[in-house]
Amino acid sequence: MKKIIAGLLTLLISFAATAQEGPRTYWTLGGALMTFDDGFDSVEPINVFGRLGYDFNANFGIGIEGSFSLIEDDFLGVDYSVTTTFIYLKGSLPIGDDAKLYAMIGPSNVDLTGTLGGFSASADDSDTGFGFGYEKALDTFSISVDYITYFDDFGVDVNAFNLGFVTYF
Repeated sequence: MKKIIAGLLTLLISFAATAQEGPRTYWTLGGALMTFDDGFDSVEPINVFGRLGYDFNANFGIGIEGSFSLIEDDFLGVDYSVTTTFIYLKGSLPIGDDAKLYAMIGPSNVDLTGTLGGFSASADDSDTGFGFGYEKALDTFSISVDYITYFDDFGVDVNAFNLGFVTYF
């Protein structure tokens, strides 16, 4: 149900505003506070992420995001890292001339790797990722803050709180 609501929100936001802005490409670089929760335990590595996107206009865009753990989280002596990939549709709702709310939805993939004593094992799975955020334009770049659910299935949740710096070109 959350995925349906996120998809509808993305579509509503993409058609809600009437301001038109020409197409433009952007990239975002930032940090993510990840949470991998299986209902029993959770690990919280710190990731770096990058996004490359294309806004068709002020209300609708597409993009791809990737992240990897910069700082692994230790649980019972095992170091855990999370890698994500997210291809998304983005609906935006401009707020004035220099800010916007946005929602994203699309296919995502999550890879969890555990390392102990030089040995590692990993597991990955795909799901529909979704999230929402806020972007504020400054003088030469923008700042974005968002919350994304990359995986929500089989009692496992992988979420991130992201803070990024956005540059349009």
